[in-house]
Amino acid sequence: MEREPLVGTIKSDRPLLRKHMPELDVLRGTAILLVVSYHALNWDVGHPASKIGKMIVHASVFGWLGVNLFFVLSGFLITGILLDTKGRPDYYRRFYLRRVQRILPAYLATIAILCLFRYLTTGAVVTSLLFVANYSKALGVAAIYGPFWSLSVEEQFYLLWPMLVAKVNIRVFTVVAIAICFLDPLLRWMAGSGHLSLGDVHESTILIADNLALGALAAVFARSSRGNSRGGLRLGATMMIGGALVLLAGIPFGILHRTTTFGATFQTTPWNIFFTGLLLFLLARQSPWFSSRYAAPLRFLGYISYGLYLIHLLVFDAYDWGVRYLPASVQTTLEGALLRFFFISLLSISVAWVSRRYFEEPFLRRRPGQAPKAPPAPEPEKEGSWLRQEKSSVSVDASAQ
Repeated sequence: MEREPLVGTIKSDRPLLRKHMPELDVLRGTAILLVVSYHALNWDVGHPASKIGKMIVHASVFGWLGVNLFFVLSGFLITGILLDTKGRPDYYRRFYLRRVQRILPAYLATIAILCLFRYLTTGAVVTSLLFVANYSKALGVAAIYGPFWSLSVEEQFYLLWPMLVAKVNIRVFTVVAIAICFLDPLLRWMAGSGHLSLGDVHESTILIADNLALGALAAVFARSSRGNSRGGLRLGATMMIGGALVLLAGIPFGILHRTTTFGATFQTTPWNIFFTGLLLFLLARQSPWFSSRYAAPLRFLGYISYGLYLIHLLVFDAYDWGVRYLPASVQTTLEGALLRFFFISLLSISVAWVSRRYFEEPFLRRRPGQAPKAPPAPEPEKEGSWLRQEKSSVSVDASAQ
């Protein structure tokens, strides 16, 4: 029997959205691998003497971009869920129950563990519970737990975005999302240059919402009349090339360094564009590779990515506390950092898998009740060709991830 090739022929009329999209899990797995590598290899390694060591450390510096990739995916998935359920009687209830089931159990358990080990101050606990950890500096709160800032951004996004999707038609929504993509760099410029006080340039939700808005625009495109393989390949490739060109053009002006106003303003912009293009391109390409055994490790990391994101820094800190009396070679050299990375990553992955399988899954299986059928789709003159009149049967519910 002839083996099916990993790379097949692309059919231009295939929809971007399907019931099962392994590309999303692979992208999640890539994002969490970037983040863990960054925290393991870039935060604590000094200046290794070997060329290989320098290359590894320098390469890991880009790991912080994993959070940006997560934001693009979140904007895509959450907006897709909201668009697909818009008009249902249980629109808000269904959405927020799923968010509670997906986010809160592991999140509250992590806070409880951190409190048990006296990792958080009272102020940090309060800001974390209120999901305003990304504004902790402005609130005068110190020593928050690192991953909580991005989760606060997500929760603030969940609070406001459903109302926008519910209240406006698809054309107005698209205009608002595009406006955010242009407005945010301007706000970052004004904040970075000291003209406005809007929180941390890299953590304030109002200053980094273009990340989520680009993912949202990808969700709109995927549900439009152009949301097929041909359209996805074209737009995805254009955005990836465009992002790369913006990055190259900005290098002479300091786009790689957030210490300058220009860098603080535009450092993430080309990457956000590139990641959105990559998402569309991969969904359009629909390569069998993403379902193959070769991509299984990344799919697995994507499956446990939420728990792994929550727990990995705590496990790394526990390791650092345990080896603080050992020779410096174990703590600061590249070899010691690599040992730390592999050993603690394995432990963190194990904990995250146990959490997902035996703690988070029971909550996820408690799905909200089935609601009545959605009302008829709007008339064509109201929605035009921007959004297909028939609702897609594809599920892109991030709460199942």
